Amino acid sequence: MSKTETTFRAFFRSPVLWGAAAGVGFYGLVSAGVLRGEYLDRYFTGHPVEYAATIMFFVGLAALVIKVVGLAAEEQRLDKPLFGPPPEGGQPVTDCRLLAARLDQIPAGWRGDYLVSRLRNAVEYVRRSRSAEGFDEELRYLADMDAARLHASYGLVRVIIWAIPVLGFLGTVIGITLAIGKLSPDALETSLPAVMGSLSIAFDTTTQALGLSIVLMFAQFLTERRENVLLAEVDRRTEELMVGRFAQTGRQADGQLAAVGQMIEEVVAGTETLVHRQAELWQSTVDAAARRWHGMAQAAGQQLETALAAALGQALQQHSAAVASHEERLSEVNRRNWERLQETLVHNVQTLVRLNEGAGREAELLARAIEAAGQVTSLEEALNNNLRALAGSKNFEETVMSLAAAIHLLNSRLGHSVEVPRVHLDANRKAGQAA
Repeated sequence: MSKTETTFRAFFRSPVLWGAAAGVGFYGLVSAGVLRGEYLDRYFTGHPVEYAATIMFFVGLAALVIKVVGLAAEEQRLDKPLFGPPPEGGQPVTDCRLLAARLDQIPAGWRGDYLVSRLRNAVEYVRRSRSAEGFDEELRYLADMDAARLHASYGLVRVIIWAIPVLGFLGTVIGITLAIGKLSPDALETSLPAVMGSLSIAFDTTTQALGLSIVLMFAQFLTERRENVLLAEVDRRTEELMVGRFAQTGRQADGQLAAVGQMIEEVVAGTETLVHRQAELWQSTVDAAARRWHGMAQAAGQQLETALAAALGQALQQHSAAVASHEERLSEVNRRNWERLQETLVHNVQTLVRLNEGAGREAELLARAIEAAGQVTSLEEALNNNLRALAGSKNFEETVMSLAAAIHLLNSRLGHSVEVPRVHLDANRKAGQAA
């Protein structure tokens, strides 16, 4: 717990603070008329001494209330498992560090309890002496110290219980002095009421002081008895947790064996300390190496990231330039290919047009040839008919020659030679037939 937290806790639990606040609140209620009455005004507001005694009463009462609240909290925490039960044969003395470390782990508000404080002092005694010899006497001494601590904790309340009647007697003395000062032998009848008023105030302060002190005395008695019961319970819990916990060598054991045992314990404790220190050094070295490796890995990662970014940027630039040049070449080649393809297509179209025209002419010639062939057929039929008709005439050969000349003339007009069947006159045939 830090010094600031300790100061704040002490200020927050100060009985003077809470007592003064309670006194101010009480007189605030009286002045506001919430609390009223003849005896209240007479015994609490009749003289300045009564104000002082009332404030002191509230301070003492606040101290007792704070005590009761703390005792109730400690009573509830008595059964908390701070330590386990003592093992058979006792624990080695070197386990004091573990027990002290376990006490350090409890909440800060518990560390002022009687039980926690006594256990801590007992463990510290064994740790300092490095032996469990005289441990029972140390426990009894700690119990006596707690009893003395209990008695000292009521010092403020005892002082207030003593001071309140003194204030009452002081008010009585002041009142009697005022009464004597107001007494006049020459005018006894007229001064007697003033004298009686001063005397009544004097005795009222004493009455108030004695009543408040009696209330505080009974409250202190009840609170102190409850705290004594708590101390008895703390003694019982301390015996359960600590008696027989540490192995003792015994006062009757051999001195050399005891010395050897103590030396062994010291060696074990020193070895444990060295092991802990070596482990801490290793841990710190490992942590430093891990931090260094982490830093180096981060630096290397950053350098690698920078180098990769630069290399990738340069490679991307070169690749983009190469892709651009390649695209330009491909576009030029494609343009040339498209031009050649366009020229080829134009040439093919022209060729197709010419072929179409030639095909048209061929079709026309074919039609004309077909027409001429039809005419030849009709001419052949007419010729055969004429030949049959002229077979018996004298001018038959001349007629045949004329027809052959007509056929040649027709062939020349068609543009190509047509094989004309030759007409032969067979003298051996019958008259009137052509061969």
